[in-house]
This record gives sequence, structure tokens and C-alpha cells, in this order.
Amino acid sequence: MRSSGRDLTDLSRSVGGVLLAVGAVVVLTRKSGEGQLSDLARVLITGAPAVLLYTLAVGAIERDRIDEGQPSRAILLVVSILLATVALFELLRWIGADTANALWSAGVFAVSGLLAGYGAQRATVPYGALLAGLAALSAWLLTCAKILGDPSTDTIRWLLVAGGGLLFLAAGAIARRDALGAPEVAIAGGIAAVAAGVLGVFVGYFVGIFRGLVGSDRALSYSGPSHRAFEFPGFAHPSGLQSFGWDLYLLLVSLGLVWVGSHVRARGLGYVGAAGLLGFAISVGAQITRIESGHAPSSSLAGWPLALVGIGAVALIAPAVFRRAR
Repeated sequence: MRSSGRDLTDLSRSVGGVLLAVGAVVVLTRKSGEGQLSDLARVLITGAPAVLLYTLAVGAIERDRIDEGQPSRAILLVVSILLATVALFELLRWIGADTANALWSAGVFAVSGLLAGYGAQRATVPYGALLAGLAALSAWLLTCAKILGDPSTDTIRWLLVAGGGLLFLAAGAIARRDALGAPEVAIAGGIAAVAAGVLGVFVGYFVGIFRGLVGSDRALSYSGPSHRAFEFPGFAHPSGLQSFGWDLYLLLVSLGLVWVGSHVRARGLGYVGAAGLLGFAISVGAQITRIESGHAPSSSLAGWPLALVGIGAVALIAPAVFRRAR
């Protein structure tokens, strides 16, 4: 009976917390018109539920024993962090901060990351560590974007690679301390690493579409009724295109994530690696590098198809050959 009552309480808190957060967002959306809500009211509508849900998640109200088996704590923590992020942006609006300044946004994500990290340790919720890692990654990208000033897509890709590396180092440090959340922080790093490789797939695909429509590899132009051409000379070599090097990077990183995820039994890393392999398959299968250069895809099996099949077959046969040799 006690267990049944506890499960019912846990279910009630989970549903109640989610509905409260969704209700706050719905109210904010419906009252977003000019003059319907003051800036302070918007802060209170989102901030008050966020504080309540966060304190419930970390047990600050009841001061009871934190039980790792309570799903409601994970749900309340995740929902409260997401809602708190919205509330912090509303707070910036209320105090008159320049929300277009990337550093303010970076500060919001930094605070959200700290709250998520503390909540993950206090409530023993690993998902909080994942939110903390993603928030830290967002703060990193926004801060670097502000310092560099309108970085190119290639620069963003390298910032993602660097951010992923920093998160992997942080995950290693957490694991050495035997603290909670190392796999989740590594998942955030894997997302950054895979995103760096997949970004070029989208850029190359859309660049290829535009070049196919325009029929020119040098510039994108349009001639209207006035016969005045609007050209984008930088389109000849746009930033962030996919290349053989990025395809190889995406393949190796994705395989590494799948292997590490299976080795340490962290399914999230395997899922991220699988998503990266899907992006790689789309890139080389659709031949994004040819499309972005204005050429039609080829039906030839030379290149990646033969290499993948050949290396895969050798890797499968090699263990049996080594055992027989021994």
C-alpha cells in the first residue's frame, strides 16, 4: 500500500509540474500582444512556476531524503530548467538589457547550466547533467560568436568541435571523481562533435539546390523586369560546405561514439553516434559534395561505396584470420 501511494504521489507531481509549466507558456503566448502584459508580469508568470518546480525537484521544500528512484524529480528538474531559461530571458527584457547582445544570452545559458548541474547532483538526476552540458555548449558558442564578430559557418563548425572536446574533458574529470553525470556530459559533447560534421551536409545540400536553380557556379543572381541583376559574389565559395575531410571526420567520430557508448554502456552516446552515421550515409549516398559543386549525382561505385564495403569486410574477416594464425 505504501508503495502504491508513493507511486501515485510521484505520478501526481509529474503531471502537475508539466501542466503548470505548459500552462505558464500558454498564458505567456496568448498575452504576448502589445500592452497585454507588463514585463514584470511576464517574469512572474514564468519565474514563479520555475522556482516552485525547481525547489520541489531538489527537495528544498520537504527536506526529505532524496530517492534516486523518483521519476518525478527528473521530470520536475528538466521542466523547471527549461522554464527558468525562458524566465531569465524575460528578466533581461524587464531590466532593459540588450537581448540582441550575445553575451547576455550566453549569461542566461550559463546560469541555466549551473542550476541544471546543481540540481542533477542534489536530486540525483542524470538528465540534469545533460542539460548542463548543452547549456554550457550554447554559452560557449554565443560567447565566441560575440568575440569573433559574425563568424562564418566554417568557424562555427570548428567552435562546435572545440566545444565538444571541452565537454569530453569535463566528462572525463567527472568520471575520475566518480560523480554523477559523466555519460550525460559526454553525450552533450558528442552532439556538438556530430553537429559539426552534419552542418555541412545541410549547407551543401541547399547550396547545391540554389546553384542548380541559377545554373551558375560563380554567383547567385536574379534579373527582374528592370533587368537589374542582384548578385551574391561570395556564393562562389560559401562557407561551411561539406568535403571529403568532413565526411571522414563525421564517419570516424560517429564510429567512435558508437564504440565508446557500447563499451561503457551509455546508450545515449550510441544514439548520437547512430545519428552521425545516418548523416554520413546521407552525405555520401546523396553525394552532397557533387551537388554543392553544381554536378549531378553519379551512379559509380568508386570511392566511398567500395571503400566502405571493402574495409568493413576486412574488419569482419580479420579476427578469424588472426585466430587461425595463432
